[in-house]
Amino acid sequence: MNIIERLKQIAEENPNGFTVTTTNLQPVTRGWVVANKDTQNCFGVDGLKKALEVALKTSQTIGGWKEEKLFYWDAVMIFYNEDEATKAGVENKQIAIYNIETNYLKFL
Repeated sequence: MNIIERLKQIAEENPNGFTVTTTNLQPVTRGWVVANKDTQNCFGVDGLKKALEVALKTSQTIGGWKEEKLFYWDAVMIFYNEDEATKAGVENKQIAIYNIETNYLKFL
């Protein structure tokens, strides 16, 4: 199974959201997640391909979640400091950042 098919499978199994590394597709279990502005509004298979391409060139981390009938894909960055994550979120024009450990969505 190629990486695209495996990511689609992970998404199907985790419709409420997930974050994995592209190197081994293992879940990221701690830190603040900040989406890369280059992958805003990435939906469906085309969105997955774009988000994966950006992730492979940058952070090596990708995530997604389903909202209504659309599945959103993002290349993401992981920060272990809330202030740094907040700054990156603002720089990447995000409306929120997410803490994996506490399941906290911080609106910016």
